[in-house]
Amino acid sequence: MTRPLVLAALWHDTVADTRALLPLVWPVAAAFVLLPNVALERYGPPLPKTPAEMTPQLVLTTLVIPGLIALVAQATVIRLALDRRRGVARSVGEALAAALRAWPLLVLVQFVSALAVTPGLLLLIVPGVYTIGRLLPALPLALDGGGPVAAVERAWALTADNGWRATGFLLTLIGWFFVVSAAAGLIGAGVVALAGGSGLGALLASALDGAVAALIAIVGAVATATVARQLED
Repeated sequence: MTRPLVLAALWHDTVADTRALLPLVWPVAAAFVLLPNVALERYGPPLPKTPAEMTPQLVLTTLVIPGLIALVAQATVIRLALDRRRGVARSVGEALAAALRAWPLLVLVQFVSALAVTPGLLLLIVPGVYTIGRLLPALPLALDGGGPVAAVERAWALTADNGWRATGFLLTLIGWFFVVSAAAGLIGAGVVALAGGSGLGALLASALDGAVAALIAIVGAVATATVARQLED
């Protein structure tokens, strides 16, 4: 039996590691999250107004491809977050190189995880969210070695006694992400209004949205590393 996860401890370590790593990993997050998000918002296809308008092509261009690019930044952050708590000295460049080497494996991990999560999301939201919570440690475990199926199975086994705690932590993160995104949206709308709807105002708003997406990617990556580490300690 693994030790119980403690929400306060998870959040404390996530905040502490994010603060420590943010200045180091921001350039990586900017390159693999911020810039692709700005490019997509400025030059990509318009987002649909209703779910019924979401075509497979839009899913690919607006969700899948940006997510796969962002995976490089997430893996870099996870590697450094794990190393920081283990006392391993590794540069950002070394962590980025390791993330790039592991990228095909991590894509497969995401694919296997999606296969496990999708039925729960389609049938009822709660089982899907619970499954996502159970699989939070999958990416960090994959980076430590092993195949995609093995990483998902290991994540599921490690969270067997902490499923609802991991899910509670996930929901806390989602709530924080929502608040930050909403605040950024309001600020962005204000910037556009002050600029009189000019192209510069729209560009600044897109940059703000991209920066928030990069911050969310960093915090989410640190959080998954924190869950994996505390379950394995």
